[in-house]
Amino acid sequence: MKTNRSESKHVKKPVLAAAMIIGASTMMFQGFTQVAASAEFNKTNTIPTSYVSYMDQSSGTAKNSLPEGYKEANYTIRNIDLEYYRNQTPTSKDMAKKDAAEIGAQALWSVYSLSLEGQVVEMGYQPATDDIPRSRWYADVLVDGERSYSFEVDSVTGDLFAVTYSRTLDKNVSVAYDAELAKNPQEYAALAKETAEKLNVVHGAVASVEYNCQGYRNNDPDITFNIKGENGEVASMTFSRYDKALLAVSYNAGYQYTLKTIERIEQKVKNMDASQMQKSVPSASGNQAPFLTITSGN
Repeated sequence: MKTNRSESKHVKKPVLAAAMIIGASTMMFQGFTQVAASAEFNKTNTIPTSYVSYMDQSSGTAKNSLPEGYKEANYTIRNIDLEYYRNQTPTSKDMAKKDAAEIGAQALWSVYSLSLEGQVVEMGYQPATDDIPRSRWYADVLVDGERSYSFEVDSVTGDLFAVTYSRTLDKNVSVAYDAELAKNPQEYAALAKETAEKLNVVHGAVASVEYNCQGYRNNDPDITFNIKGENGEVASMTFSRYDKALLAVSYNAGYQYTLKTIERIEQKVKNMDASQMQKSVPSASGNQAPFLTITSGN
């Protein structure tokens, strides 16, 4: 859960809806999608996890190998002081928060070359929901007292869901939507492919890179791409439009559920559109021809 961060995205309706459901960004959208998203958003009942535990599969896996150059750091772990997290309790299947913190620390080193020596990691437990059927440990990382990074880890398997980097630029730059960049994002797409393969984001070769959206966080404009691996894994990567810095990676462990949510929303929108069109067709009588009225939130 991110706090005190201003951000916006310019994306298609279904993506906006899914992002609102999952809590990835603060966005607004209209029309039928808003109704569908509201229905989905209210379906947040906690459900049990039923997959193999982290401890059962840890032996001999990559989780036991340290990233190149990584040295275990001394950092402080504390709880996120928000009511939502105070009301959540990990189960016996969940790893301890210190173990999840170490997974996150290694990930931040791998992606950003960031050492957490002397820093603070604030953590909160997120139970499984209808939209994301896997419980997670979420963490905000305070570097020299500033909330600068975050990560999210599956609390049972230890799979990495996401890492993010947030900053406030020391100069004023435009955060406006760049229509020309949307038409020709090839330079950033090449950067995304190169970075994805360098960081092994989809655990193998990249099959495709697709432009997703533009937005901003604080005063840092960004651009996001969908990444698909030759092995079928999916991910998303966000870069700064100011200096091309990598701002976020959402890995297959979590991003697959974002895409599934988008599919559900798209189907709801189609169903609601069809229902609305049927209601808008009056009965034909006499010589009067039937006509169709289509309403839209746009």
